[in-house]
Amino acid sequence: MLRVEAITHMQALDVARLQDGQRIEVAGYYAGNTLGGGHFTWFAHEQREEDGGTCFRAHDQASGRFLRDLDGPLTPGMFGALGDGSDQYTALKQLADTASAQQRDVVFPAGDYASSGTGLRFTGIRVTGAGPTRTTVRYTRDTRGSLVEINDGATLSGMTLDGNVSDDPAHWSTSNHDAFTGALPLDLIGHDVTVHDVVCRRSPLACLRAGARNFVLRDVVAEHARGNYGDGFFIVDAHDGLVERCQARDFTRIGFVSDTYGNSPEYILSERIDFIDCLAENGHHASIDYGDDEYNAGFWAENSDNVRFINCRSRNTTHYGFVATTGRVPTLGFGHFTLRGCIAETTGDGYVLSDLRSIPVRHTVDDCLARDVARGFCIEMGLAASRFTGQRLTTHLRGRRRSGNTLSLTGDGHIDIRHLDETWQTFHPRRHESIRASYASVVAADGFKGDLHLAHFQSRHGETDEPAAVGFKLIGQSHLRDFTLSGTHAQLFHVPAERISLHDCEIPSGWVKAFNALDVDACRLGDGVPRFDIFDTTQHHRYRHCRFDFTPGGGHLYLHNSDKRNSRHVVRFERCRFQKDLARHGSMITLDAAPGVFMADESNYLTFRNCIFENTGSATDTPAIQTFQRPPQASLTGHGNRKNAAIGALTAFELDDGLMADG
Repeated sequence: MLRVEAITHMQALDVARLQDGQRIEVAGYYAGNTLGGGHFTWFAHEQREEDGGTCFRAHDQASGRFLRDLDGPLTPGMFGALGDGSDQYTALKQLADTASAQQRDVVFPAGDYASSGTGLRFTGIRVTGAGPTRTTVRYTRDTRGSLVEINDGATLSGMTLDGNVSDDPAHWSTSNHDAFTGALPLDLIGHDVTVHDVVCRRSPLACLRAGARNFVLRDVVAEHARGNYGDGFFIVDAHDGLVERCQARDFTRIGFVSDTYGNSPEYILSERIDFIDCLAENGHHASIDYGDDEYNAGFWAENSDNVRFINCRSRNTTHYGFVATTGRVPTLGFGHFTLRGCIAETTGDGYVLSDLRSIPVRHTVDDCLARDVARGFCIEMGLAASRFTGQRLTTHLRGRRRSGNTLSLTGDGHIDIRHLDETWQTFHPRRHESIRASYASVVAADGFKGDLHLAHFQSRHGETDEPAAVGFKLIGQSHLRDFTLSGTHAQLFHVPAERISLHDCEIPSGWVKAFNALDVDACRLGDGVPRFDIFDTTQHHRYRHCRFDFTPGGGHLYLHNSDKRNSRHVVRFERCRFQKDLARHGSMITLDAAPGVFMADESNYLTFRNCIFENTGSATDTPAIQTFQRPPQASLTGHGNRKNAAIGALTAFELDDGLMADG
């Protein structure tokens, strides 16, 4: 066996004296360095192309090749890449092309592999480094491109990829917020690709882009992404992907994105993408703040379907924690998004969940928290077919600005949420009491006309941690189809709906407009002035097993005929209990009518059955029910009712005989 010091020495051999099949031992790729050495065999009639690592020709010889003896993976050293910080682009490019062509795995030893070029594509093989802190492949120039690409069936692990983004400006402005140079560190293309235990950093675009089918990203860190599209992870035109235990840090747009290209065919979506146990943190300097279009968020899914965020966390972002919306038509016609066990903290809006471009959506949100936010869950669905279903949602609201709420509603759709818990870190009572301020637990400032079903909503103020009323301000052009509330201490500042159902609630005051039907069951009403409006379209107002206790605050039940002109028996009280100090605070119920219907016959017709009226103060002639209308405009009927001796009369114009219990 012949022995030489370097590859160039092997190529300089007098091949006329070499036998076909002659073996040569090369000490190292370069003289004086053992890296990249190995055993070669001379094949006198071989014609294949040189590749710089496994196949060499002799100097000045057209035929014949020295072929490296291989029994394991390829290494950068075999192609002359020393990993010493000098430019290795040619060697790395040859390594990627040869390994992919021969379908041989690649192992990168510890080192600093600098590259002045992009497009290092590995296809169908395993590429392994010595670990993200030991192996680095970094770009050294300023033109755009993809530094490393992995293609059909490839796996990449154990290294850091650096895109060499230019430095941050001393002062960010409209002219420099997107003026960054460098390369995208990693691009996933094709199908069945996997990346794990990798750091992708310093990019003028996304740190990692995945446009592949059936891909896996696990234990990947993306950090320091800059520019208008400075994302940590950009999942685009992809499907069937798993992103697990990954982190996006220090980005100027979004930490994790699932989306499509704007010029992709309309039938293309990103579909069936799972984000599990992922973290997005420290988003800043979004282009929207400098006159451009892009916001800053932790997680964002758009033009996507069947995207799940499981146990993910977003913190310290400028605008949003999580955003999920449609935009393109999925196969089944609905976009589906699931959020479970997620946390959005230290941002403007915790969660923004919507439909887009007339594509309905199904949002399922369970066990999610919005902490240190201005608004917790912003539900912006424009279509009646869209749905939001949630349970065990928690918010910690800053409460320092004029606008603050747990639920912000816009548009249409069906919303069903059970078990909400909110805490106001700072609470301003005057803002809360002002109907003009979007400062309450549930706010629809721009109008909501869908279905809203809420159960077991609790509120407390951080200063005292005492339970407080959940405020509802459904204002603007709001007119709900259905409103259902149960198990909640609520202050209904303004709730207009066709059908309203209140069950097991405590309602000290409010303004309720039920245009078709109102059902109030097993509720406690009082302290303040709960107002219920009646309309010509109203079919019934029914109060069952309710307790009207006005003793503490001295309020009263205010029934206002806004538009009812017919004689239909609308308002009914069944097995209700009324309590108040009549001598001190006046009547329990006030019956009133708008000027336009004040004189309409029997327009206010109340029925009481098996109700109890109790004056908690001294005896008085003040009637329990104050009526501004008189017969025939107003009428009271009933049976089986009772009053205590301290009440002189229920009304000023009706005999009590027809209202009291028999005997």
